[in-house]
Amino acid sequence: MSSIAKGKKAIRFLSFCLRHSWIAGILLALFMILLIMLAINGGETSDPAVAEAPSALNISPAVEAYRSVVEKECIANDIPECVDIILAMIMQESGGSVPDVMQSSESKGLPPNTITDPVESIKVGVAYFSKGYKKAKKEAKVNPKETAIQGYNFGSGFIGWSIKNGGGWTADRAVEFARIQSNGQKRSGGVRDGQYAYGDQLYVQHVMAYLQPNVGENGGTGSTKGGTKEVEKAISTGSSIVGKSPYVWGGGRSDVDIKARRFDCSSFVRWCYSEAGINLGPVGSTTTDTLVKKGKAVSKKEMKRGDLVFFDTYKVNGHVGIYLGDGKFINDNSSKGVWVDEMSNSYWSSTFKGVVRRITN
Repeated sequence: MSSIAKGKKAIRFLSFCLRHSWIAGILLALFMILLIMLAINGGETSDPAVAEAPSALNISPAVEAYRSVVEKECIANDIPECVDIILAMIMQESGGSVPDVMQSSESKGLPPNTITDPVESIKVGVAYFSKGYKKAKKEAKVNPKETAIQGYNFGSGFIGWSIKNGGGWTADRAVEFARIQSNGQKRSGGVRDGQYAYGDQLYVQHVMAYLQPNVGENGGTGSTKGGTKEVEKAISTGSSIVGKSPYVWGGGRSDVDIKARRFDCSSFVRWCYSEAGINLGPVGSTTTDTLVKKGKAVSKKEMKRGDLVFFDTYKVNGHVGIYLGDGKFINDNSSKGVWVDEMSNSYWSSTFKGVVRRITN
């Protein structure tokens, strides 16, 4: 007899009893409640769905969305331990802002951004990285992980060269390899001003920065509070788009751009403070050159939350951000868009010359 048939028989029996006893009525009510509960749960038990925990790393939501794809490809290439490394590389390569998220077209001998499917980009990129990673893991005497990471940027030739010339990657060997490949030619201008004109000699440092834990909510915006009401409002405004706003050179100088949250470094800082009621200049003409004259100069030893910090990137005072405290600042940069970075990062520490402006007490 089926469970349904048994239930119907029991109900008929209890209904009969109800006509003869109030106790049977109570039993019937309890039984009906039990049947309803079984119906709601389908008569079976199942494990509750478990939501995937957000990444504790410095990975933006746009890139974190590719985690399942990266996991699949890492498993397929026998490097399951490299999922976070690949996500960090995607952050450095594109921030998830273009379809060829791993910029892997060139590893197939194709022009940049030929691949137009993010999944295909990850598939090709992980396969290319895995070959170098396995070689470095087997042969490198020092820094095998870093050797493979730099090899993704420089090309697989770096892996064999660095292993032969010292056992694997070091910062100095990355610079030396770039010097050789560029015939000593250096770049002029831009964020890589002064580097040898071959690849990114700081690629490992950049990628590893994304493997550090977040420093707060929204990708690292929850540093120690304690600024003025205006400072906290400006930082809260900027924090709302961390990982959600790509860098746009010359952006943020029209109402259309502002509404679409398209900024460069100086327009981003201006917008943050304008939302806090502090005018740092006209929408269309605020730049790092105008911001560096605002407020008053303070020494880097005295800087506090809300101060503007300037960096010598493509020119003197070519980049600006808002200091958060605890050695961190929020900014809009060409690598990651709106993001929170560490002042101690090798690139930022080398370009920060102590220029700090306090625009509100």
